[in-house]
Amino acid sequence: MRPLVSVIIPTHGRPECAVSTIRAVLAASETLEVVVSDTSSEDRITPAFEGQELPRLKLLRPGEPLSVVDNFNFALSHATGEYLAFIGDDDLVSPQIAEIAEWGIANNVDAFSFTFPMLYYWPTFASTTRWKAEGSTLVVSEFNGRITPFDAKAELSAALRNMGAGVMGMPRAYAGMISRQLVERIIETHGALFGGVSPDIYSAALISMESRKSYRVDFPIVVPGACAGSTSGKSARGRHVGGLRDNAHIGAFKNLVWDERVPEYYSVPTVWGYSLLKGIEDMPQWLRKADFSMLYLRCLISDPQYKGMVMQCLKQHARQNGYAATAFEFLGATVREAIRIGRTLAQRQLNRLKQSNTVVLRDILDTEQAFEAATQYIRKLGKKLELTKSGS
Repeated sequence: MRPLVSVIIPTHGRPECAVSTIRAVLAASETLEVVVSDTSSEDRITPAFEGQELPRLKLLRPGEPLSVVDNFNFALSHATGEYLAFIGDDDLVSPQIAEIAEWGIANNVDAFSFTFPMLYYWPTFASTTRWKAEGSTLVVSEFNGRITPFDAKAELSAALRNMGAGVMGMPRAYAGMISRQLVERIIETHGALFGGVSPDIYSAALISMESRKSYRVDFPIVVPGACAGSTSGKSARGRHVGGLRDNAHIGAFKNLVWDERVPEYYSVPTVWGYSLLKGIEDMPQWLRKADFSMLYLRCLISDPQYKGMVMQCLKQHARQNGYAATAFEFLGATVREAIRIGRTLAQRQLNRLKQSNTVVLRDILDTEQAFEAATQYIRKLGKKLELTKSGS
């Protein structure tokens, strides 16, 4: 009999996070299988579990250096659950993940997208940017427990229109949950679930194209974590930009051929833009929806030091698509981005004026403690998932 959910944790070089996270996930539900793929040169995870009977835990050691994409695909190949959820080695899941999976099986749901009303900041987390969070805290926002259907293909269209903005509203495998049947369809059609240089973005594009039934869940099913070495932790310290080939993340990809339409430097917009393009590269009907001007505008705003490289891509785009059409496209992107920034600033001002309902739980030292605090807080609130029999 298959496990209900495989919670899959690719990891590298962070045993101090991974060990606590593995224990926290194992504690969430007896129906979960935990699959860990550790590409670290030294095995510092297995010794933490020696002598313990843990049939639901698979500790994998690929035995060779792997890129993050290859590690995701490797871990996936060893997972056996009816549903699959990838998380970071500093994240956690709530016990309600089992409820969602059971409901998903009963209603033939391919993919779930989760909101993140709980966020955990490790003691090592530090911010030098606009992030306003302290280490050793679990931050809780409002949530209602509702489960609502949504159009995954429309979300993919929105992501392509906002190139470089990330997953946005697309269903996802990383920090989301997808059915085994959907994974098998994607692999049969596209060869692999993960690709590009960002497994999150690439897989979200394929999931959006192939999912027949997607639901969004407003409940802390996955609780993202942020520590010093994580992607979110680096972003908080303003360290998520630099030379493409000099970056350790990119350097792990052997014989990488970069897309000439994307500026060749390492940043959030370029990594996301490249990976989204790789996900749709054989789908002309989707490629036509990609707004390259929006990607270039985001790069110019966030990384002005790479202006020359970005402008070269923009000029090449104009030569291929026509200068007038590109000018109109770039103007449209500028207007939309200005409106988005204006709305964001206005919302921040409103948030300052109104009373905040955010709760901060302090002195939480690892994911095991975060799991206990989150579980107790949910129980104290009395909030439950609003599950329906019909899936409507």
